[in-house]
Amino acid sequence: RTTLTSGTRLVQPGQQVEAGQGLIGTARAERDGTLIFAPAAGTVVAQFEWSDTRTVPLEETVQQYTGACTRTYRVTVFGHTFSLPAAPAPEHAAVPLLGLALPCSVEETCRYVQQPETLHRTEAQAAALARLQSLQALYAAWPDAERIARKEDCTVNGNVLDYTVTYTVAADICG
Repeated sequence: RTTLTSGTRLVQPGQQVEAGQGLIGTARAERDGTLIFAPAAGTVVAQFEWSDTRTVPLEETVQQYTGACTRTYRVTVFGHTFSLPAAPAPEHAAVPLLGLALPCSVEETCRYVQQPETLHRTEAQAAALARLQSLQALYAAWPDAERIARKEDCTVNGNVLDYTVTYTVAADICG
């Protein structure tokens, strides 16, 4: 399908085209044969096949949060920084000096503890993850793609799932 704002259609809807073939012409001929060039504008929606391959491990070591955290506190006064004991500091801190409350800043740093754990996926979960990654790649390459058909193949080789998909899509190839 082509929707032209300007230019001349060089192929008909439904016509098979080759890579690199011109789809919209930018010149038209006057009665005397003189070519007049004008910018081409419009959309060309083509139907084509797009393929992708993914490999997803069925077992994977990942860092998981344990729920524990360590906190450190520092106070800064007049450009000097001092570590505080591991006790919560007041929200509005002031350092008394000669009876005057001088402003300071208190910094709290939380470090959340992680530990390695083995993540186990079923074949169905691995296939769903691979399908999601392939769809993300498809829409990154062709944001306006309309999926028409999908042909996929999943095989387990050892501890990994090999996923191959071919989508038949319709998308604007001139955008």
